[in-house]
Amino acid sequence: MLPVKGTAAAAVKETVPAIFTTWLVGSAAMGLNPPSIYAAFGNKQALFERCAAHYAQSVAAYAPRALDGEQTAAQVLRRYVFEAIGAFSAKDRPWDCLLVSGATNCGKGSLGAQDLPAGYRQASEAMNANRIRRGIDEGDLPASTEPDLLAKYVAVLIQGLTAQARDGAAADELHSVAELALRQLPVLP
Repeated sequence: MLPVKGTAAAAVKETVPAIFTTWLVGSAAMGLNPPSIYAAFGNKQALFERCAAHYAQSVAAYAPRALDGEQTAAQVLRRYVFEAIGAFSAKDRPWDCLLVSGATNCGKGSLGAQDLPAGYRQASEAMNANRIRRGIDEGDLPASTEPDLLAKYVAVLIQGLTAQARDGAAADELHSVAELALRQLPVLP
């Protein structure tokens, strides 16, 4: 049940980031239409930005956890991939990743919506490339490792895994695919 403080729109504005995957259902039950919800955030783009930021800081927080929680670049990348699988194949939310699949099929008037998740994906890829560079400098990856190419490989792997999750692949299948993909790299155990 949504807490009601002031107007129903204010209640939605306060709680939507935590329940964004079901906001249309909840708003319909409260008698709100999409324009009312957008107006509570300023506009549709602002709502999407807030939801994406909430998602990045909660569901997709596996990225900083992997960076901060592992000693070597190889361990970081492995944890990153496996925690991503856990995030987008959890039984308590849609099997997908908002930052991979969000706003992929938009019209010309929604370029900002398309640019936002693309920016998150590019930042994640750059973060991984920088960690790979550090791994090379620290000697836990071979000097011949191509950081940008390896980071792109991991990004493509994540995007493919999220598409498979969206299509119904079970977490154990996704883990098996990730194991196979990571074994193909000479730098990862």
